[in-house]
Parts: sequence; structure tokens; C-alpha cells
Amino acid sequence: MQDVRIAVVQMTCRVGESEANIARMEQFLSDAATGNVDMVCFPELSVQGYTGGDPAASTPEPIPGPATEALAGIGRRLGITFMAGLLERDVSGVIYNTQVIFGPQGTIGRYRKTHVPTSEIGTWSCGSDIPAFEHPKVRYGIEICYDAHFPEVSTILAERGAEILFLPHSSGVGASAADKKAGWLRFIPARALDNTVYVAVCNQVGDNGTGKIFSGGSFICDPRGEVIAESSTTGEEMVVADLKAHDLASARAFADGFFRHFRRPEIYHRQLRADRNA
Repeated sequence: MQDVRIAVVQMTCRVGESEANIARMEQFLSDAATGNVDMVCFPELSVQGYTGGDPAASTPEPIPGPATEALAGIGRRLGITFMAGLLERDVSGVIYNTQVIFGPQGTIGRYRKTHVPTSEIGTWSCGSDIPAFEHPKVRYGIEICYDAHFPEVSTILAERGAEILFLPHSSGVGASAADKKAGWLRFIPARALDNTVYVAVCNQVGDNGTGKIFSGGSFICDPRGEVIAESSTTGEEMVVADLKAHDLASARAFADGFFRHFRRPEIYHRQLRADRNA
């Protein structure tokens, strides 16, 4: 890892207003590029808006498609790496909740949400891969909203070399920003601490046009699980943090505190097999 400046954006993502949402993302990205930000993460389904439970509310798009072509053009023009949430229709016809990565070279990759809660079943399918990605300065992974409740996802990404975990959300309908963040603080810092990685959370905020009002509450944790940057408003906002390679190395230098060094996956798998065979 090298020193890297990242940003997470909490923004209002209106359902069915992809062009306007992309235009708003471009404004944030222009500000980020001016501020020498290397990487930006936008919320879950930031392109079409969040429609969990209502499969008819938004039109899925293929990759490549109109939205990804527009976003890839922004990445090439601004020379910045960013992640945007897309309702994706695969060539097979299957629909996924996908975070697509863009950068100076256009479209870089994608991650499909692997854990779909009850409220979203029937709207999109579960992805099956947990990839880690390369930026010139850092290796990183993505978990979309509900994925963050499953510790195995974070550990797999860390074991695959991820030094930052980006967690885009559409969460907190009906909850205050304080309540939503209090809930996250019960488990997300543990993902950072247990795996000795940076974790960056962003969320939609405000009314998405379908009666869903999101609460924001975005923040960034260091590898010891301490919050080092956070949103200061309940409106749209870009939260920026400088992540230091030295801080990551220092957190991992204390052997007993670098917990992954002592993992014993062979006994975990053996115990699970024994339970299944009992």
C-alpha cells in the first residue's frame, strides 16, 4: 500500500432518474479530482436509485450500457477511480445489485452483492464471487450493504490482499442518522480491527422519490477500528480521508494484534465438516 486519499459520498439517488444521478456524481467527482482524491465510492444503486422489493420500479442495464458508458467517460476524463452502484441485467437475463468500478482506463471491474436479504429477494439475485481489485496505490474490496453483516466476506477480502474495504449502502429507511450510525458502530469497526484493514462506509441520504428516506451517516475507520473521518451533516456530503501506509504497517507490526496472522482455517473447515457429518 502507498498513501492514498479516498472519499465516500452520501447522496440522494432518485429512482428512475439515472441521468440526473450520474450528473450529480460527476459534480462530486470533479470536486474530488480538484482535491487530489485518488478513489471515490458512491452508495449502493446510486445510478438508478434503490428499489428493493419492487422489481418494476427501475430498469436494469447491461454492462456495457448507457450508464456505464457515461460513467466510464467521466473516469477517463477526470482520471479518477470510483465505484458506482448499478442495477445490472446480465447477458443471461439475471438481475444483480452491482457496484461497478471506473477509472482513467474506463470500466475496470464489478462486484455483485453476494447476500440478498428477505426484502430484496425477487428483485435481484445473489452474486457468487468475492474479488479483490488493484489500484496503483492500494488493493481493495467491496461489500454491498447487507454483505457487511457476514464477517467471512471481510476476512476473505483481507486474505486476498485487500487493504481497504468499501461498503456502499442504501440503508436506514425510517431511522435517524444517529441511530443508523450507532448500529453500524456495533460491528463495522470490528471488520477493520479483526482484519487490520481500512473500512469506508457510504450511504444514500434523503428522499429517493418512492417514499424511502435514507439517513446518511457515512464514515471511515482505520485498521484499529477507530473512526478517522465522518459525515457532519444529514444531507449530501463527500467525506475525505488520507489513508497512510505507515499506519497500516504499524497496526500490523504488533504480531498478537494482527489477528489474521494466527488464523487456523484448516481446523475451522474440519469442524464444519464434522458438524455436517454428525
